[in-house]
Amino acid sequence: MKSLIHILAAWMLLSSNAAGAPPEAVAVHCFRSSSYNRCFYTLDESERDILQTRYWDVWTYEGPAFLAFASRSDDRLAPVHRFWSGWLNTYFYTLEEREAEGLLASSSDVWTYEGVAFYAYPANDRPAGTFPVHRFWSDALATHFYTTSDRERFSLAHDPAGLWQYEGPAYGVYPQEDERAARIVKGPAIHWVASDSATILWETDVPAPSHVRYGVDSVSQYDLRDPEPATLHRVVLSHLASDTRYVYRVGSESAWREGSFTTAPAPDRAFRFAVCSDTQWNSLTHAQIAQSILADRPRIVLHAGDLVSAGRDWDIWEAEFFEPASGLLANVPLIPIPGNHGYFGSGPPWFFYYFDRPVSQGGFALTYGAVRFVGIDTSAPFAPGSPQHQWLLEELASPAHNDALWRVVVLHEPPFTATTGHGDNLAVQEHLVPLFEQRRVDVVFSGHSHAYERYLHHTIVYIVTGGGGGPLYPLWPDATPPIRQVGLSLHHHCSIDVDPTLGTMTIAAVDVTGRIVDLVRLHKHAPTQSFTALR
Repeated sequence: MKSLIHILAAWMLLSSNAAGAPPEAVAVHCFRSSSYNRCFYTLDESERDILQTRYWDVWTYEGPAFLAFASRSDDRLAPVHRFWSGWLNTYFYTLEEREAEGLLASSSDVWTYEGVAFYAYPANDRPAGTFPVHRFWSDALATHFYTTSDRERFSLAHDPAGLWQYEGPAYGVYPQEDERAARIVKGPAIHWVASDSATILWETDVPAPSHVRYGVDSVSQYDLRDPEPATLHRVVLSHLASDTRYVYRVGSESAWREGSFTTAPAPDRAFRFAVCSDTQWNSLTHAQIAQSILADRPRIVLHAGDLVSAGRDWDIWEAEFFEPASGLLANVPLIPIPGNHGYFGSGPPWFFYYFDRPVSQGGFALTYGAVRFVGIDTSAPFAPGSPQHQWLLEELASPAHNDALWRVVVLHEPPFTATTGHGDNLAVQEHLVPLFEQRRVDVVFSGHSHAYERYLHHTIVYIVTGGGGGPLYPLWPDATPPIRQVGLSLHHHCSIDVDPTLGTMTIAAVDVTGRIVDLVRLHKHAPTQSFTALR
């Protein structure tokens, strides 16, 4: 039955694919004014030439933006009306007849109707191969802004200054035909996995369709396509077999990259996972850590935050995260939480763009084999009364949490640490540690302090694993209970073996050379556990 569903899904996507824009589609030219932060669109080439020659000091020509139509050659097409406001010094475009009629009827003193700019598709009735033009409004700037860019849409919607309000997709258009072939500039990355599904992410430099070929024995077994052009491609593979290795190829036009992943096992199967953190700044060290993790052959990786040094600066994501970890990301699912550096910088927090979670809601819960993983964003409010605290209460009381053999929490700022960089996070101690004890959490992994530390407090093992690439912090003597059991200032990751049959979880700290520098084994004897230090 699963194979039949696979084939049916692939056939449906293939059959809906479009050959491209109709021959009557023409280029719509885009101008932007940096002085006024406004957009202007026209398919009239004489109008384009006038702006370029006479008003070059106000309007910057950005080239053809997309393909639309000069007339209604398709019954689904509708006119996009253009208005000009001398009072607001801005243009406005709408495909909605009611909106256009409302401006003509009640705001003619503000808005002057300039006619039909071009014809486009209603946003909710677009052919395959088109994409939406998104519309924003700014009260402060008294103007609308339009974009077809995935990245620009996210940036405007999450502008730290709060200038822009997203009004939704305005209309649908075809992508401008680009002589350049699409290039994959980030990924692929497996950014979510379960027993029956996986999500693959990659980014291209220009909008292009998404294409994934995958299978157990070869990439030729199943074929999924999404014809809608995008720069950020996110494809969910569903109806997969559990505990099974899949190989895949992702593509956008002629650009292809390959990888593999293994779906989550049943609760009675043994597996290995890894934990790392603080991979920011030093891309060479991060690359060493990523290779060391890959050599350990984990099934899944948990990242405890600070993926990059300034998460609001888009330019550094490739250099500090995607490129150093490219081999790991393509072949092992990596599930992160944001750290405090995820909110550093001047733009929107790009963590949420790439990992597809609501901004400031970076937590997650995932059952993987015999383990229930819970990720907490310590840079977002987590005190009682906050949305994250309420979510955490519900998660820690859920059947998925209570039924798991092992319960593992991943957060960024540790409740217990003693380094020159950071000390104990007292808010985590006050608001989260009691919950962990009440709800029988077994292990808490964190980062933030660039070192390796191991604590045991009220039967819970607390491990700081902040050695993923950032500059190391020397250790302070630990004089405040709970007293640190092991402390090492070195770059490393943690490799964890789960054996449900034996009821054990074995945690190893591994340096960049592959040497095990600390080893501890937890023994599950319901309803309590014991623990043995092996090094």
